[in-house]
Amino acid sequence: MPQTRQLAAIMFTDIVGYTALMGNDEQKAFELLDKNRLIQKPIIEEFNGRFIKELGDGILASFPTASDALFAAIKIQQACSASKELSLRIGIHEGETTFENNDIYGDAVNIASRIQTLGTPGSILFSKKITDEIKNHAEFKTVSLGSFVFKNVNEPIEVFALANDGFPVPKRSRMEGKLKKKNDQKIKVFVAILLTVTVAVAIFIYKNSRSRNDNIEITDKSIAVLPFVDMSAGKDQEYFSDGLSEDLLNLLSKISELKVIGRTSSFSFKGKNEDLRIIGEKLGVAHILEGSVQKDGNKIRVTVQLIRTDDGFHLWSEKYDRDLEGIFKLQDDIASAVVKQLKLKLLATPANAASSSTNTEVYNFLLQGNYFSDKRDKENVAKALKFYLQALSIDSLNARAWAAVAKCFILQASWGWIDRKGFEEAKKAATKALALDDKLAEGHRAFGEAKMYDFDWEGAEVEYQKALNLEPGNPDVLRIIGILATALGHLDKAIRLYKQSLTLDPIRPITYLHLGIDMYYVNRLDEAIVALKKALELNPQFPRPHTFLGEVYLLQGKTEMALAEVQQETDETWKGYGISLAYQALGRQKEADKKLTDYIAGFQQGNPYEIAEIYAFRGEKDKAFEWLEKAYKVRAARFIWFKNNPLFKNLEGDPRHKAFLKKMNLPVD
Repeated sequence: MPQTRQLAAIMFTDIVGYTALMGNDEQKAFELLDKNRLIQKPIIEEFNGRFIKELGDGILASFPTASDALFAAIKIQQACSASKELSLRIGIHEGETTFENNDIYGDAVNIASRIQTLGTPGSILFSKKITDEIKNHAEFKTVSLGSFVFKNVNEPIEVFALANDGFPVPKRSRMEGKLKKKNDQKIKVFVAILLTVTVAVAIFIYKNSRSRNDNIEITDKSIAVLPFVDMSAGKDQEYFSDGLSEDLLNLLSKISELKVIGRTSSFSFKGKNEDLRIIGEKLGVAHILEGSVQKDGNKIRVTVQLIRTDDGFHLWSEKYDRDLEGIFKLQDDIASAVVKQLKLKLLATPANAASSSTNTEVYNFLLQGNYFSDKRDKENVAKALKFYLQALSIDSLNARAWAAVAKCFILQASWGWIDRKGFEEAKKAATKALALDDKLAEGHRAFGEAKMYDFDWEGAEVEYQKALNLEPGNPDVLRIIGILATALGHLDKAIRLYKQSLTLDPIRPITYLHLGIDMYYVNRLDEAIVALKKALELNPQFPRPHTFLGEVYLLQGKTEMALAEVQQETDETWKGYGISLAYQALGRQKEADKKLTDYIAGFQQGNPYEIAEIYAFRGEKDKAFEWLEKAYKVRAARFIWFKNNPLFKNLEGDPRHKAFLKKMNLPVD
């Protein structure tokens, strides 16, 4: 459809209380949307209007004349009142608009949406332009509410209310909406001086009270994809709705111009009825993509909304009804539509090459595998591996499935759930993935991680860099490169990488944990404490921050504080490890010995590296090297953190320490 410009009256309607209803009863909320549409659409058309689209719980329509818009608004409010379920606010403005591809653009749309926010349930508000057009219509009674300065609108707008019988007129003193903050012209010099004096205090309070990351600059070209809501009747498709959200996130992250927040931070808001403006602040993004999925057999309905976070304005929404066979085309359609709304240029290859050839059964197994793999414990990683292998039993040429298998083997081997042969299996699976699709970032990342645990640092770096080149906005790749830098002893570089990762995934506890550990390693202890406490602030149940805080306090000589901290550890095995260190520092030798004995008995081949740390801290060098040898043989997860670990400082003069560095292919200082 060609682009046309014309004068039109724009009407914007909004359901009062919809957000709260969505939080309490999603099914009821969606039923209300359907009813709202059924009421409004025929009335809009009856008065020569054009039903443009739904914007979340709002409806956007255009009319050729102001009177048509007002007559339609009256009838809509009357119909909603009669339904006893719907309560609307309506805003109307007239101006020049652009029509293109069944959509509409222009300041008139923005102003109508802003006017609507000032209303009360059942009210009809409009601009002076509308009042001027209807002044000869005696059937409309109007009253001025005064002028208002709206967000993103340069000039003040005088707003009127319909004052006919049965229509509420909002009181100016109680009106709230999307307004700019007033600048009181009567502020005296005294207040200016007072402001100057208190600004330092204000900055301090602000920096220490905000829960978001204040170092994040919110750019307009930024977005977070929230986990889609499972609206299926059985509420049994969470893995599918999560997977679709993640796939859309991955597609958008391939757009070089767009800052896309990582999965962990976005998914931390799952199931929380938090204001999108607050989410935008915490994540440092200007836009949110959210939606829902209803899956029934081989049919799928996906509802998607693109929302501006500064004011909650719905830029775009769409509903897609498809057969499941079209799921991959659906992902591309949604991603392309979002990019168009953000006025960005999509990369030449928007979709992962592996996706296009995946059938729906395989895709379903992959989503279920991802769902369990993300839980990162022994039982669930094993479940995930079974789903990935089921996918490969159907499609043995699926690169994504091979990369996922490699990831599972790495997790299992690095945490001692299987022996080190798991790393060789991971290499084989990653090699297969890359042979099928060498543009698959997940494959390069998995191959690099397998090489890293085999102390092939150069090989790991090459693979990680390939992954980063393919997905420059992937925060987890930046984090894993940070771990590689830590292993090599390049701690300042690692700290920079962790901070860079946090700009893309700002509320991920594990990245703050790794940042805190490296700050501890370089003796920036106050900064280490801040980072570790931030990890706990984001997730009080997250394992290990309490333990590493305890280690920091031990280094500061605060032994009682260290014991109190490690006793709060949420993971029992890490708690035992931390308490053993604290008892040793406090001189409670019998209790320290008992804790260490219990800790060793609790592991077969699981955590020899941590046992070596305890012995090194106790000054028992022979025992420390004995357990380090065991950690080396099984490639224990944290063994790659050996270099620069403060707990091993007293081993550094021993020739066996240099021997370990050489065996790990690490430079000997």
